Amino acid sequence: MAPSNGQSVAVAVLLGCASHVGHVGASSAAEPTPGYPEAVIQWGVQGGETCDHIADVLYGSSRHVGLIQRYNRVACGPGTTLAEGLTLVLPAEVTSIPDAKIRSMHPDVRARPAGEGWSPATPGMPLLTNSSVNTLDEGRADIEFVDRTRVLLAPNTLVVIYGTASRTRVSKTPPAAVELADGEVKAALAALRGQSVEVATGGGGRVSASSRDTVVQRRGERTTVAVFDGKAGVSSGGSSVVVPKDHGTRFADRSPPARPRPLPPPPAWATADAAPVALAPGGLGVLSASWQPAPGAAGYRVEVARDPELNDLIVREEVKPDVVSFRAEKMPAGAYFLRVRVIDREEYLGVGAVRTFHLVAARVSGGVVPAAREITASPYGVLELTPTPALELSLDGGPFGPIPERIDLLQRAPRELRLRERGSAAPAAVTSLPVRYTKVGAAVRAARVATADGQALEARVELEGFAGIDVAQRVAPRIFAHLPGGVRSAALTGGERGGALVARIPLPREAMRPGEPLRVRIDVADGRGGVLGTSDAELPAAPGPARAPLRASPAPPAAPVLGAYLPLLPVSVAADVLWLGPTPPAVVAVGAAAVRSGDGWVAAGQVRASGAVGPLGFDISLRSNPAGDGEGVGSAGWIGARYRALRLGRSELELGPTLRLGVPLADGSPPVRVEPGIALGGAAGRLTWVVDLGARLRAASGDGGAAGGGELTPSAAQGFLLAGVAADAAPWLRLHSALDLHLVQRDDAANDGFAGLSAGAEAGGALFGALSVRVSPWREAGEGPVTAQIAVGFREASP
Repeated sequence: MAPSNGQSVAVAVLLGCASHVGHVGASSAAEPTPGYPEAVIQWGVQGGETCDHIADVLYGSSRHVGLIQRYNRVACGPGTTLAEGLTLVLPAEVTSIPDAKIRSMHPDVRARPAGEGWSPATPGMPLLTNSSVNTLDEGRADIEFVDRTRVLLAPNTLVVIYGTASRTRVSKTPPAAVELADGEVKAALAALRGQSVEVATGGGGRVSASSRDTVVQRRGERTTVAVFDGKAGVSSGGSSVVVPKDHGTRFADRSPPARPRPLPPPPAWATADAAPVALAPGGLGVLSASWQPAPGAAGYRVEVARDPELNDLIVREEVKPDVVSFRAEKMPAGAYFLRVRVIDREEYLGVGAVRTFHLVAARVSGGVVPAAREITASPYGVLELTPTPALELSLDGGPFGPIPERIDLLQRAPRELRLRERGSAAPAAVTSLPVRYTKVGAAVRAARVATADGQALEARVELEGFAGIDVAQRVAPRIFAHLPGGVRSAALTGGERGGALVARIPLPREAMRPGEPLRVRIDVADGRGGVLGTSDAELPAAPGPARAPLRASPAPPAAPVLGAYLPLLPVSVAADVLWLGPTPPAVVAVGAAAVRSGDGWVAAGQVRASGAVGPLGFDISLRSNPAGDGEGVGSAGWIGARYRALRLGRSELELGPTLRLGVPLADGSPPVRVEPGIALGGAAGRLTWVVDLGARLRAASGDGGAAGGGELTPSAAQGFLLAGVAADAAPWLRLHSALDLHLVQRDDAANDGFAGLSAGAEAGGALFGALSVRVSPWREAGEGPVTAQIAVGFREASP
C-alpha cells in the first residue's frame, strides 16, 4: 500500500529521490526510513512498466518481484502492466523481513510459526508467512503488516498469516493478508488510495476491502461481512458482489454471497446522558452512557477504545437487548471512545454510535472530589489537574484556554469550572463543574496568665474545616485583641497533631487593675485579613494584694438509683424474681401483694430491705404464708448479694454479677433454691434502665406448693430475663415498667414458659409509698392474670 501524499513528500526529501529511481547504493540502506522497518525509496511508474521490469532494474533480477508487493497492494502477474503515474514505496535493497508483527494485544493470545507448536504471543512478536495467531476467550490482537495494513482480531479468532510478498511470482490477484479460519477480524487500511486488504476465508471465500473498517465474521461454515467505511468486494462460489458502506452480505461455505443489504442503523443516545468531560478523582474515573432501545435488536456490541478508530480496544462486550446502558469504573484518566452497535436477528453488526469521553485526573488539597461532576474544597486549598491538549478550561464564565496544572483556590476562588474539547462551541459539549467550598471557622478560648514581665492575654484557637491544609503557609492565622489603649495582634503558633493554636499578647497597665474584670473582643483572621471567627471574653480581675481563702470543692452528686426502689414481688413459686439494678438502693419497706389463685384471692405480706457498701450490695426479702380462699404458696425468704464490677461516669453504664439464695420458712414452702445472674443498667438524664438475666436452680427436693393441691410445684430449673425502664416524672414521683420472661423445666422434663408485664409508681421523699400491678397473659397453672402490690417504706434519699 502506498503512503499518503504527505508521506511521499517526506520520503522523497529524506532519500533525495526523483520521480523515477534506479539502482540504490549501499549508503541508501544504512538507516531505516522513519515509519518503516528498513530503508525505502519511491518509484514513479511510467507507461508500460511491469513488476518484472522494476525488479530487474532495481534488484538485478525479476525473481525479486515479490519485493514490489511488500508495501504496495498491486497485482504483479506476468506481463501485467502497472498504472502509469502510480507511486510505489519499495525496499532500497533486497532484504528479508517478517511479513507482519503483533502491534498490540490483550492477554490470552497465542501464536504458532509455520510447522511449529503453539506458544504465548507477545507484543512486537514477528509473524512470517503461514504463521497462525489465535485469540482465546479474553484475547484480542492488533496485527500490523509491513505495508501498514492492520487486521484486528476479536476474541476466539484463528487466522493464518499469508503476508504481502509470500511468493516470487504471483497471480493477477494480490495475495491475501490473512486466512480467517474462525472468529472475527477487522480489516483496516492506513489510507485509501485505490488499495485493498485481502482476507481469505475457509471454503474458498475472499473479501477485498478498500476500507478502514470492514468486519469479517466466520462462524461454522457461515461468513458475514459488514462494511462501515469504503467498500468491499466479496466473492464465493464463483460469484461476486460489491458491498458499499453501511451494508453487509453473507455466504455459507462455497455458496454465492447474498445481495448486499443495509446494516442496522446506530442506536440513539439517551437525552439525559453523561457529560463528555468528567473528573477522575485520584486518577480513576467513571464512564457511563445509555441509549434508546433499537427496534428489532437481538443485542448490542459495546466497545471502548483509546483511539478514535477504535482499534486499541480495552472493553468489548455483547449484551442482551434489554441492556441499554454502560458503566465502567476505576478507569485511568485520558480520552476514551465509546461505540455501541446493534446486532439484529440475522446477526448483522450495525453501524456504530460513537461518543467521546475525557477523564481529567483531579486532586484537591483540603477537600475531596466526591463525584465526577462536582468539587468540594477548602477555600485555602489547591486544585491540581492533569492538562491535556485535547481539552480547554474556563473559570466562572471566562474565556476558554489550556488546562492549568494548578489552580490556587485562595487566589482565584472560582465558583464554576467549565471543560470542553478544544475548539468545540456547542453548548452541549461543555461540562460544568461547580466548586463548593467547605465552611471554615475558629473557636477562641481566652485566659489571663502570669508572665515574667507581668500578665498576658493567652488565646487558644481551635480551627474548623482546615483538614489537609498547611495552616502555617496557606492560612497564616493571627489574633487581634481589642484591649484598653488599642488593638494588638499576635501570630498563632503550634497546632501540632491537631492541637490548639496559641498566641500571647502582653496586657497593658490599664488592663491590670485589681478587682476589675477585663472584657475583650478577640478576632481570628488569616494572613489576608479574612475573619475566621470572633469571640467576646471576660477575663477575671487581676489578683489584689490579699488572696481570698480557698473554697472547698462541692462534693460530687450521688449516683442515681437505677430502676425501681420497690419492684413488684409476685405471690408465686417461679415468677417471684426481683427486678434489681447492679447497685441496690438503701431502702426498707413492708407491704402486701394479692393475686387471684384457684377459686379465690390469695394475699401475702412481705418485708424487704437492701443497701450497698461501696461496690458490694445486698438485699433480703421475706414473704409470709398466704391468706385467703384460693391456693397459695408457703412462706419463703431470699438473701442476695451483688458486686458492681463496672460503673461508667455517673452510672451511664453499670454491670455486675448477682447471687440470691431462697430458703423455706414454713411447711409447704418451696425447697432451697439458688439464683445466679447478672445485672446491667444505666442512666440517661431522668431515665434509667435495668436488665436482669439469670437462672433459678432447685438445690433440694420438696413437696412444696400450695395447700390442698400443690399445683404450683417448684421447677427443677428455670431461666429468666427481666428488662424495664424507670423515669422521674417529678422530684417526688418515679414511674416504672418492666417485662419478665421465664422458661421453666418441670420434673417430668416438660418445658413451660410464661411472661408478665408490670407497671408502678413510687411517690414521696424519704418516706414513700409504692403501688404496682402485674399482668401475665402467659402464667403458671392456677395463677390469676393480675397481681397487685402496695407497700410503704423508708429510703436514703428521694429520686
